Amino acid sequence: MNEAMALLLLVGGVLLLVGAPIWATIGLASASYIWVQGFPTNLIVQRMFNNMDSFLLLAVPMFMLAGEVMNTSGLTARLLDLAHVLLRRLRAGLAMANLGTNMMMAGISGSALADASALTALMKPKMVEQGYRASFVAALTAAGSIVAPIIPPSITFILFSVLADVSVIDLFMAGILPGVVIVAFQMFTVNMLSRRGRIPAHDAAPALKTGIALRRAIPVLILPIIIVGGIRGGVFTPIEGAAVALAYALALAVLMRRIRVDQLLHLSWDVAKGMGEILLMIGSASLLAWVIVAEQIPAGVASAMLSLTSDPLMLLIIINVLLLLVGMVLDNFAAMVIFVPILMPVVQQYGIDPVHFGVIVNVNLMIGSITPPVGLSLFVTSRVAGVSFESSVKEILPFIAASLLALGVITYVPALSLAIPGLLK
Repeated sequence: MNEAMALLLLVGGVLLLVGAPIWATIGLASASYIWVQGFPTNLIVQRMFNNMDSFLLLAVPMFMLAGEVMNTSGLTARLLDLAHVLLRRLRAGLAMANLGTNMMMAGISGSALADASALTALMKPKMVEQGYRASFVAALTAAGSIVAPIIPPSITFILFSVLADVSVIDLFMAGILPGVVIVAFQMFTVNMLSRRGRIPAHDAAPALKTGIALRRAIPVLILPIIIVGGIRGGVFTPIEGAAVALAYALALAVLMRRIRVDQLLHLSWDVAKGMGEILLMIGSASLLAWVIVAEQIPAGVASAMLSLTSDPLMLLIIINVLLLLVGMVLDNFAAMVIFVPILMPVVQQYGIDPVHFGVIVNVNLMIGSITPPVGLSLFVTSRVAGVSFESSVKEILPFIAASLLALGVITYVPALSLAIPGLLK
């Protein structure tokens, strides 16, 4: 290890210990490497701006704000009513409705944390009244929320597209079936838990009739159809699709008088702050990626992988384990910007389809986000539900197992990810 890399690790380690933001840790550590190596300092600005200067990233804040508007205005409650009506005949119908609502909300916001916090607040009183434990509500909602960044529109797929130079439209289409598979495995888990008496098997009948619930939910359900259909049909680009989604969400909330100007300003400020952190993360990661290439780390990783195995299937097992561990401790944006530049050349060398790999990365990191010791999504839902993190951990273990089984299917059946993009080309 040379002096510059030693300094990078030292600076990064110290900044992590003092609790610096991950983007500051990555950026300052990488800048120290460039400074010690004697490269021109303007290289730091150039490299940071390189990936930030992506037109596609304009879609991210608009998708974020559209989801926040739908959640704040209470329009997503209509999706819950519809899901409950449609799934009422199944065992543990209200728990099934929780997962179904998560899947429908995924087609609106693309953000797991936003969906998880909004739906927990909505579901807790209803489910506790029917005999479900509050800790189970927190665990179930966190588990169901992992499909938000997988089913389109997906903010993390937009980021992967920028980092890996892969078609964002193909990534959007590739996430549909894997998202459905994950929800199916989780619904099977709910069914098994109800049969074993760990959760109520039957709930009270929903207050609304099917026709009324469907009529109330149609304006909300139209949004993901407009987004996905319009982008895939070539009517508008992903950026224009994000603008259409935001305009539609705002129009719906205003026409139904479900949002105030002060709420909209507050949401806009929150989204702006979040987007600022994302851009700084991307800029810092671009700088780190340059350092990684300069040190020939991807070539070293590829060589190490080849020494371990020449089988692509075995490589995917290694990558799955790595990404699951990373997802437990790092935010999915941070993990993606660090590891995609390292792993992408390796998987290409093994002939693994980059779109399929993008889905694998996303699913791994999202499962990691509900897995202790950090489990950010689970931490958020536990806090909203007013229960301890430890009690929710016990409840979520069966859903983590189910999600891992779904990950195995998604990993080793590439057709799940590639069928829809292939059909639509």
